[in-house]
Amino acid sequence: MKIKGLLHNSNLGSRILQLTGVSLFFMLLFSLISLWITQGDLSDINSIKLAQFMQSLGLFVIPPFLLAYLWSEKPLQYLRIDSKPLSKDVILAVIIMLSAVPAINLLGEINHAFPFPDSLSWFENQLVDLEKRAEDLTLRMLDVDNPTGLLINLGLIAIIPAVGEELFFRGIIQPLLQNKLKAHAAVWITAIIFSAIHLQFFGFIPRMLMGALLGYLFLWTGNIWVPVVAHFTNNAAAVLFYYFKGDGAHALDLENIGKSETYFAGIISMVLVLLLIYYFRKQTKRFSAV
Repeated sequence: MKIKGLLHNSNLGSRILQLTGVSLFFMLLFSLISLWITQGDLSDINSIKLAQFMQSLGLFVIPPFLLAYLWSEKPLQYLRIDSKPLSKDVILAVIIMLSAVPAINLLGEINHAFPFPDSLSWFENQLVDLEKRAEDLTLRMLDVDNPTGLLINLGLIAIIPAVGEELFFRGIIQPLLQNKLKAHAAVWITAIIFSAIHLQFFGFIPRMLMGALLGYLFLWTGNIWVPVVAHFTNNAAAVLFYYFKGDGAHALDLENIGKSETYFAGIISMVLVLLLIYYFRKQTKRFSAV
């Protein structure tokens, strides 16, 4: 029996079920493998990094390739990874992501100030606690002081999430929704799912907007590598900042620029990013009419 393209006639509902089932299966499988390798001891940061690596493979990397293989006779073409992106698209995407850092910081601060009613103060406290744990874990993972550790972090925090998450969200979910919905709706629904799955409420808005940006980069270029590079740029900037900050390079406080006293930089960043996005769209009217 021919397996490639076996499920190419399945409808939207069936594909959503297939996506859910395949993702849960491989996430569970690779989680069990990581528990077996680490013997359930996640107190060591290296064990935590291994567990995250395995979880990323199981949830974001393997499912897109398997599903594309089952849904299409040309799986690489289905995922839009079979062709090189234009250099100008990649360069402009990188410039946009770097320019957006102060805006992302400002939006995160606004998101964090979202008021909760007194009746939900217990829920707010839970969210703050979860956010603090996630932040502490991230800082532990970023805390390296040698080139080998830096390369590992770039692979684990920048390369794998950029490739895996873009294949999963923009390569699978967004086209799936776009088959039934308008392109704009598919981009924004995917962005909402992208942000929600990270389970960080106080970063929901900036992550959703970044997801929408990545979605439009994919929609307008028709090439998955453009949002992959943009996603990598965002994550790699954070990894490199923390590494060199650890060596005493405090000239540019990347994580705080755009916040509080420097909010004006965040506003300028927003305006600049919007202008760059407009210019990007004018340069890439090749694949869609939206």
